[in-house]
Amino acid sequence: MRKSNIAKRGFLFIGIFLFIINVFGQTNTGNIEGTVTTTDGKPVQEVNIFLRELKKYARTDEEGRFKFRHIPFGRYTILYSFAGMSSGQVNVTVPPEKGVTTVYQLPLNTKELEEVTITYKKGMNRGKIDIGKAGIAIMDLPQSVTIIGESTIAMQQAQRLSDVIKNVNGVYQGSQRAGTQETFFARGYNFSSTNMFKNGFRVNTGSMPEMSGLESVEILKGSAAILYGNVAPGGVINMVTKKPKLEFGGELNMRVGGFDLYKPAFDIYGPLVKNVAFRMNGTYETANSYRETVHSKRFYINPSLLFKLGKKTDLLVQGDYLKHHFTPDFGIGIIADSVIPNVPRSRFMGADWQYAKTQQSTASAELNHQFNSNWKLSAGLAYQDYSRDYFALERIQAKPNGDWGRPIGRTKNLEKYYSGQLNLIGKFSTGSVKHNLLSGFDADRYYTTAYASDMERKIYDSINLLDPSKFVRRTDIPVTKWATRTETPLVRTGIYVQDLVSITHNFKILAGLRWSSLIAEPVKTTYLLKNDSVGFAKKLTASAFSPQGGISISTIKKHIAICQLFQLVSAEYRNGYLF
Repeated sequence: MRKSNIAKRGFLFIGIFLFIINVFGQTNTGNIEGTVTTTDGKPVQEVNIFLRELKKYARTDEEGRFKFRHIPFGRYTILYSFAGMSSGQVNVTVPPEKGVTTVYQLPLNTKELEEVTITYKKGMNRGKIDIGKAGIAIMDLPQSVTIIGESTIAMQQAQRLSDVIKNVNGVYQGSQRAGTQETFFARGYNFSSTNMFKNGFRVNTGSMPEMSGLESVEILKGSAAILYGNVAPGGVINMVTKKPKLEFGGELNMRVGGFDLYKPAFDIYGPLVKNVAFRMNGTYETANSYRETVHSKRFYINPSLLFKLGKKTDLLVQGDYLKHHFTPDFGIGIIADSVIPNVPRSRFMGADWQYAKTQQSTASAELNHQFNSNWKLSAGLAYQDYSRDYFALERIQAKPNGDWGRPIGRTKNLEKYYSGQLNLIGKFSTGSVKHNLLSGFDADRYYTTAYASDMERKIYDSINLLDPSKFVRRTDIPVTKWATRTETPLVRTGIYVQDLVSITHNFKILAGLRWSSLIAEPVKTTYLLKNDSVGFAKKLTASAFSPQGGISISTIKKHIAICQLFQLVSAEYRNGYLF
């Protein structure tokens, strides 16, 4: 859908380059080649091309190119069409006048259908994932990949990332820790901050990501160390935020739900000037809960800018800010032998004053330069600032009779995270063997600061889960002081190379190697209640090589798939719809 939006309300340039290659004797045939691009020079994929007189079909590839081979000399009409737009046509001649190349500029006008809207979307297997870096089609990637698109997120009205992950086999939510954060697992491994990414850069998992700002969620299952290093082999989750567009559009919506849920949101995009586009989306959410005194307030804003620095160079600058204040809620707890107490689910076992305050800011800049149709350079820098102030009564662990001494939890975490990466992607051939090469370098630096209070895990008071009248609850806010401050620096670097080798169209081999280095610099602990005495842990270093390999075998031939596709288009169009 993203590629169809690129071409809407614009002009479609179609350059028909006619030539004859080595006309032998009485063959009198030639080829018709062409390219389809938008006004800003970006190729348009999946445009339908029809040679009317010979009833031949073609479709543009990733570079916007198409080709008809062995066409008899003569005059022809080429019809072209794109999703949701009226068709256009151009007359061509084979062979063209000697020494002349004709370029046609054709407007493609949007036509609204009164009863039916016809759309087209290419198969998911031919799509690509941002987190893959090399631009390899999902079908050719010998790893399990799932993409949850924007339409699914919107139709399901996903509130949290766990709502989206429910669509993914083999990945599940393992815990929610009082509603402060969501933790996911796959293949027995925890998706911690090392396995969670936003726009290809690692991101802290201590906050609840905002779904309204996401374009898609990508899940790459299995070992992903070849590209990212220092990740658990369960897989990688990448959240892709919404991108600017060179056309005006947007939406306003309001969500209302039970327990006083109110969530207005907006999304607006369009061009600022000819070669600069923007996008801004945001939301505010306030909600209570079926649990007494539990409430939540969130604010999110996500601005981005796209600069077309030339026909071959783009610069994408993105940022977002999330502020979330809410009441930690550990539920109604359990008693001996994991028995759930028979109490109203609305009963709140915590204190009225407890809170969790989370703020997260991210910013990134991505530069992409296309040297030619086969070679591309991409570079990116990212920054993240994260903080959480947590003050609450901790997890419920009651005695068999229901008595529970409520422990205090008081922490504050600050994090600054810098990261960068550089990638060179190229396509070339050695004889009949095709290569899709990725080589690159990445580095990141974490610097975390954690505070712990002098009242950590100390008992605030006692209550009974089954009989609230047995004890008198305290209501005052306990006085705490910061006892320790722990500062932890961490540096990671990696160099990697990967090649997808296409032996034939149906048989491909993926091979790669990554060298990773991790430096855990000395941890500095300051004892704030003991005259600022300081202790240092030892510096730790580690490095490793991570090989990767896989084989992709396809039983579908390309020309058969194209033929079937056009049959499907024809049949579905007569019925007034197309999936």
